[in-house]
Amino acid sequence: MRKNSISRTTIVGAALSLVALQPTIAVESASASSADRFYGTQDTAAPGSLQTTKLFATLPDYCPTPDAFAIAPDGSLTLSCPNFADQSQPGVLVKVTSEGKVTKLAEIPLPEGGDRTNPMGIAYGEDGALYVADTQGPNRGRLLRMVFEDDRLVSTETVAMGMQSPNGVRCRDGAVYVTQPVMPQYAPGRMTGGVYRFAYTDRNVAVSNTREDTNLVFAVNVKNQERRMGLDGLAFDKEGNLFVGNLGDGTIHKLKLDDAGEMISEEVYAQLPNDAAIDGMCMDADDNLYCAAFAKNRLYRVSPKGEIKVLAEYPDNDGANGELDQPADLMVYEGKVVISNFDLMSSPGMVNSGHSKPYTLSYYELDSKD
Repeated sequence: MRKNSISRTTIVGAALSLVALQPTIAVESASASSADRFYGTQDTAAPGSLQTTKLFATLPDYCPTPDAFAIAPDGSLTLSCPNFADQSQPGVLVKVTSEGKVTKLAEIPLPEGGDRTNPMGIAYGEDGALYVADTQGPNRGRLLRMVFEDDRLVSTETVAMGMQSPNGVRCRDGAVYVTQPVMPQYAPGRMTGGVYRFAYTDRNVAVSNTREDTNLVFAVNVKNQERRMGLDGLAFDKEGNLFVGNLGDGTIHKLKLDDAGEMISEEVYAQLPNDAAIDGMCMDADDNLYCAAFAKNRLYRVSPKGEIKVLAEYPDNDGANGELDQPADLMVYEGKVVISNFDLMSSPGMVNSGHSKPYTLSYYELDSKD
């Protein structure tokens, strides 16, 4: 299938499109590590030589841009589809069974005065509700709390509003954590990414995207002038430490939090190539961290010992056979790492050349000889 090139103007409102091709300006990183320093053991192979993933599901036409995963209370996967690739399709949530069967759960309710929604990161809380990052464009993003009964949406409430670029979402201990890769108002003249924390009981919290936000847990400036995108994917380990990835710099930060969710300490946990564009992240039961390399069609694993390994890598493709096709998010699920293929962005440094059918999910078998 021939790929169609998608321009930035076609997907206005997507967090990735906001800065992917902006002119660069001098920035500095809050991390002391060098962008070209690697922590642990780096295991690489020739580009495209690690073709180790398989097809998990082919998505219907109403899911042209799959993004983030969450494991639902019934054991199925919930998948967000912001559908930037086809503006005639509304943003939707879909259910994916362990056998790869796909059904529509719900469209995201429109904001007042809005004409579409763009669900990105999602996560279920201990309260059974689904928390959804709805990227609406600068200072219009929302964090939503959605409640389902028997796969039927029964209520939607706004937890936070006015967000610049809500993206990754994780829940733990009564709170929802949300990344924002793009926060230009935080430090004018630089590009900053941040992590926010909201209680499950919060409603209609007004976010200013500045240093004044009391819900802001951690922020860091982006050093890489070629890809000015900040904090994106995030994951918790068994001890409750929060790991968050800097998409532009390839840095993975480890945050130690207290019982109130305040940051006690921060350290650089691992440094991946800054041209990889680390997007979604997830942990397995042994605290191995898996990372989707959005720009390079790669899957990384970082072990608790700091060993970094490329598990899969592909050249440009259409994903029809389960190849990685601009991997965005991933989830450890029933002995597999299931991966969404965004297949949309094309800009200098990205393997992907454009958007095309089929729309797919891939998987990497965890008992593979790796």
